[in-house]
Amino acid sequence: MKQFVLASLLVWGVPLGAATIEVSPGSANATIGSTIIVDVLIQSVADLYAHQFDLSFDPSVLSATLVSPGQFLSGGVGFLPGEIDNVAGTVVFTADTLSGPDPGVSGSGTLASIQFTGLAPGVSALVLSNVILLDSNLADIELDAVNGGSVRVGDATVPEPAQGVPMIVALIAFLVRRRVRGTIRGGTPT
Repeated sequence: MKQFVLASLLVWGVPLGAATIEVSPGSANATIGSTIIVDVLIQSVADLYAHQFDLSFDPSVLSATLVSPGQFLSGGVGFLPGEIDNVAGTVVFTADTLSGPDPGVSGSGTLASIQFTGLAPGVSALVLSNVILLDSNLADIELDAVNGGSVRVGDATVPEPAQGVPMIVALIAFLVRRRVRGTIRGGTPT
């Protein structure tokens, strides 16, 4: 009897746990003016037919520039990038859906990618909210966890010159000066 129950679970694909949605990478670094892309990932979902989420960030540190669809619902026909508000620091109503009588998608993957530009030094939390996951019967899919992330923006660093570089520059300047001096005096360069 135990073997029949186990085989039934494997055949019908009953999920062992609820889905998780998260920002990836969980922690990232950027510099002022640089571009960083974060993905919104779904983990361990069964029969995902449609989704919607909002994301908030610190608008004094980051500026959202683009929202693009992920590959998880690649057959989706209704991707909505949502509305970017860089004053409030939100991307609201990002959504995607499949169409027709097809079953939903199971597994893990990228729902959407959001591109940011670093504005000023600081740390911005990336907070997911208003998450809705629907199966092919348009019933809610249980969420086990919603995990946000953060982006640290720092000043653009100017690399320090290597220790030997100033000495080489000084030596070249000395040799050029010596050569010019010898030519000006009417002699041959020494």
